[in-house]
Amino acid sequence: MGRKVFVSYKYGDTHVPDLNKVDEIEIFGRIYRTARATRVRDYVDELQEIIGKDNINLGEKDGESLLHFADETIKSALKDKIFNSSVTIVMISKGMKETFKAESDQWIPWEVSYSLRQTTRADRTSRMNGVIAVVLPDENNSYDWYISEDSDCNCTNYKTSLLFEIIKANMFNVKNPDRRICSGYYVYSGEASYILNVKWKDFKVSHKTYIEKAIEIRDNKKLYDTHINI
Repeated sequence: MGRKVFVSYKYGDTHVPDLNKVDEIEIFGRIYRTARATRVRDYVDELQEIIGKDNINLGEKDGESLLHFADETIKSALKDKIFNSSVTIVMISKGMKETFKAESDQWIPWEVSYSLRQTTRADRTSRMNGVIAVVLPDENNSYDWYISEDSDCNCTNYKTSLLFEIIKANMFNVKNPDRRICSGYYVYSGEASYILNVKWKDFKVSHKTYIEKAIEIRDNKKLYDTHINI
């Protein structure tokens, strides 16, 4: 079953593995090719190919930049895209946060917040979206910047402190957690988070499974203490 997917991401983040991308420039009728840094947007292009372009709405597409529009105009366009989707994929990348800019002034937290709302327009109500955090490797092709394996506790560790607050608040937020203590920390079992974590390499192989899992979690939203405000 196809699902409409909204993708939230930091377009120009270059803290990702190199994909050997080039730009083509025409000068006096001749085409010149120049190497450029790989961006998160390049991984979103691959995501489109995997899922199918007809099933994806992006916050910003090549050729239709929202950069020069007023914030309210941008929000109106994004609201339409999110309203018409059932799953939001957040591309979690090492440089997605602008350190010296308030989170309330950055687009990813706002997009996640709106994705978690139930919205009514005219005679139609859009349910809150299922949300997947698809984690990209860093420029060294490693996931260790965010995800690491703990053999002593037989668990996976997520450095949620590196995330935007609204994403962090909707992870490990199940109301009745199945958990134990190891090395002074809680270790969770089962679907402990409303926002599903998955590595990019795993999502590529089984994207339909993860999308349907996000829908299943959404349908059981009463089990989670969700936070919708930034």
